Amino acid sequence: MDFWLSIGSDLPREVFRKLLYNMICEVLVLELNIYEAEVKDWSDTQHLSIGCTYFSISINLDDEEEYTERYRKLNLETYGVNTNVNISIQFISRTFDIGWLKFLEFIGKLLRLNEQDLVVEDDSSNPLLKRIKGSLFINNNLDEHRIWYMTKENLELLNYPYEEVDFLKTSEVEE
Repeated sequence: MDFWLSIGSDLPREVFRKLLYNMICEVLVLELNIYEAEVKDWSDTQHLSIGCTYFSISINLDDEEEYTERYRKLNLETYGVNTNVNISIQFISRTFDIGWLKFLEFIGKLLRLNEQDLVVEDDSSNPLLKRIKGSLFINNNLDEHRIWYMTKENLELLNYPYEEVDFLKTSEVEE
């Protein structure tokens, strides 16, 4: 299952890479048995790749300015978010139920890291959640499958206040 997380960050790429790795380790290893959640960092100076039992995260740290700016404009026009870091997340299907919960905890840590914009997308036409100007909005117009993993109980793991909004009615979020 593929997901995408786009966030705004002013941190240098190397600092950001280390921060993400530490956040993932904290979310996974502190709460689970060390044998259940192995975290590996296959990063180099141009690419961040972290894998664990539940999902893998990949970021191209050396994206060309032109690509980053084009993606930034697309996110701004499409979702109203101002982001500059694009993260690809690939969940392992057989462990999705646990991986999704850990991913929500990770997103919660990112939300508390700074006040910049953020958007989480899956393969649907509307994002699952987005933060604009410090306010977090959760899409409440979801199909049966997405309702299953976007429950209020699961969203408590964000540890961040949010408002439920129908993203098909974009004017509610953009105001």
